[in-house]
Formats: sequence, C-alpha cells, structure tokens
Amino acid sequence: MSLGYCPGRALRRQRGLAMVEFAISVPVILFLMFGSFEFGHLMTAYSTLNDGVRNAARYVAGAALQNTADTMVTGPEWNTLVTQGTNLAIYGNIAGTGSPILEKLDDAATTTITVSEDTVARTIKVAVDYPYVPLFGNAIPTFMGGSLSTAYHLTISTTMRAL
Repeated sequence: MSLGYCPGRALRRQRGLAMVEFAISVPVILFLMFGSFEFGHLMTAYSTLNDGVRNAARYVAGAALQNTADTMVTGPEWNTLVTQGTNLAIYGNIAGTGSPILEKLDDAATTTITVSEDTVARTIKVAVDYPYVPLFGNAIPTFMGGSLSTAYHLTISTTMRAL
C-alpha cells in the first residue's frame, strides 16, 4: 500500500473547516457592516446639523443690522431674531413648525443652541451642542466582553459677518 495522495483522506481532514471559517468570519463582517452603517448615520447627522446651523447663522446675519443706522439690532428685535434663528436650526423654518431636522434636536434638556452677537466685530455666532442618537443603541459590543460607546456629542458653530 502506497502512502501517496488519497482524495478521501484529504476530504476527511477538512471536514468542518468551512463551518469554523464561517464562525470566525461572520462576527467580524457583521461588526464592520454595522460599524459602517453607524458611521454613515453619524456623518449624515453631522452634515444635516451643520446645514441647519449655517442656515440659521446666515438668516440672523442677514437681518442683524438696522436699516440705515448700520448698527446691530437690540432689544425685542434681537430676541425675535434669536428665536427665529433657533427655530431655523431646529426645524428648518423660522416659524418653528413641523418636526425637528434631527431626532431629539428640540429637547432643551440635552441640546444646547446659542445665538450670540459681537457688536464690535459685527458678527453673529450660532452654536449647537447635540447628543448624537445612534442607530443601534448606545454601545457596540466587542469580542472581549467590553463595548464601544456610541454616545457622541456633535458640537458645531458658525460665525458670519452681519450684512
């Protein structure tokens, strides 16, 4: 009897190998896939929030100067502009109607929106601190029993010169 190549013996040694490869690779592939989804969702939320803040700053900067005096508005006019700018950052319109552009953006307990003016430099600053709401919960489990937190705060500010 020869000890040469025997196809039956090679198949017996590899029995179950595909299942082991599958068991090792599926968690890694799922982790990468869900991580990609979460990262894409985070970037979409960041872009949406950035657009809202920029639109609010542009709107307030365009209306912050008094008609002919070339000075910044104050008092009730400024308070109205702050409210309209805040509504524009949250809802996408100055009336403050409809649903927020991001989930929980209108929650005053967790989201901070400030509209401020610098009367010397004649600039308007709109800043938002928003707690990101993840797709798959507040943590991603790891292979070692721990977890990766997905509790991020998106902090965006835009400064524009009053026109």
